[in-house]
Amino acid sequence: MPNRPIRLLLADSHQLFRQGLVALFEQDPRFIVMAQTNTGETTIDAVYRLSPNVLLANIDLHGLESDEVTRRVRMHASKTEVVLYSREPTEAEMRLAFGSGARGFISQECDFTQIAQAVLLAARGEYYLSEPVSYDQVAEFVKPILKSQRPGGVITHREREIARLLADGYSTKEAAEVLNISPKTAETHRASLMKKLNAKNVTDIVKYCIRNGIIQL
Repeated sequence: MPNRPIRLLLADSHQLFRQGLVALFEQDPRFIVMAQTNTGETTIDAVYRLSPNVLLANIDLHGLESDEVTRRVRMHASKTEVVLYSREPTEAEMRLAFGSGARGFISQECDFTQIAQAVLLAARGEYYLSEPVSYDQVAEFVKPILKSQRPGGVITHREREIARLLADGYSTKEAAEVLNISPKTAETHRASLMKKLNAKNVTDIVKYCIRNGIIQL
């Protein structure tokens, strides 16, 4: 992400909590709160109209389940990443969230530093989880969205880093070490990258990097 404030949409059916989050984010120059919504349908409409960098939403939205909101956002507004939160996250909720295309899942009990970190990482195309679950498990959670992903879509910051390292001759495991992420997480990013590029092998990734000035010969 360029060094510009992250455009944020906040969605929560509970007005007091939502307004508290808005007040916190508005005091932080790293963010611009574009709008706040309180139902699933108004949230989707706001995403389509405003194209925020990140949607931060409670999983308990009136009118539509959060996984349906996430799927529709990822399908029709690919530049918007999604971070979801709940009061007491369960593994089932996390699996559903990441499987629907969310980048982050956090507990409502997190402090603002953690919430902001989740949004910052999501804007870069990285995954974030506040609960004590390994990132290898997160890689398993996102498999459904990877299987359904079609060619095309926005290449995230992390996928761009993976592309550069693979084009420079690093293996996926070596790229994971350079980026300080787990091999399974690196493989997840690689799989997403190859789906988006419709790439059959690393040679196709190299061609992409050359065309876009990521590497030079």
